[in-house]
Amino acid sequence: MLKKICAIACMLILGVSVAHASRSTYNPMVPRQLKIESAQKDYSYGYSILSGNAIDTLEVPNRVVGWTLNYEIFDRYLLRPVAHGYAALPQPVQLGVGNFFSNISELNNTVNNLFIGELKNSGISLTRFIVNSTMGFLGFIDVASQMGLDNKPMEMDTVLGKAGMDSGPFLMVPIYGPTTARAAHGDTADNWPYFFFPWYVGIGAWAIEGIHDRAQLIDQEGVVDNAIDPYVQTRDFYLMHNQGKVDPNASMQNEEPSVDESFLDEIDG
Repeated sequence: MLKKICAIACMLILGVSVAHASRSTYNPMVPRQLKIESAQKDYSYGYSILSGNAIDTLEVPNRVVGWTLNYEIFDRYLLRPVAHGYAALPQPVQLGVGNFFSNISELNNTVNNLFIGELKNSGISLTRFIVNSTMGFLGFIDVASQMGLDNKPMEMDTVLGKAGMDSGPFLMVPIYGPTTARAAHGDTADNWPYFFFPWYVGIGAWAIEGIHDRAQLIDQEGVVDNAIDPYVQTRDFYLMHNQGKVDPNASMQNEEPSVDESFLDEIDG
């Protein structure tokens, strides 16, 4: 969704700088190199290697098709006006909607934390889902946080990264927004809670969540609107943020201490 675009751009205010490696000998989609020949082969195809060993091999269609449709058309003429209208709703209503979708994501957090051996975080996520689904009226009220049970987010994209899979090619998908080959697979897996509902319910929930998240980023619209190259900055910060979840010590190394991670959390909603 285009909510990702404005969320990433807000990091520009904080003075984050981006560094690129010029070449790479690592296959972007192979978790482990099995042969010496493979390790010595150059898979960068002449492109700069971005965070997570991603390569923007599709920059032309990403710009001409994906970015134009997402930012110049979809966001400007549809999503942005709708988000501004949604932002006029009472704050308790918006908070309830956000809590509802956050509660659904606890199912993913439960499973994904289990995959990486975070048993405690998996248990907390399951407890949060049970508490908020019952005492919190289907999750519209975040009772668990009031009880001291903090959210432990974990996405399948991050799980795959921790398992050794690189980000792969960067993609700017129409309507959906910035992603990578790894993230696309991870997001598909994370959609499993909606498989139990009719397809039109899943699409409706996806649309409402996208509008809600986009409305939270209204204050950052000017940042992306006035950027010199919004596409490159969106791409780089998106990849840096995703890699930072996989290995916090390998990404965002130049980040200012005052950076608020809640801004970038909107990227993956």
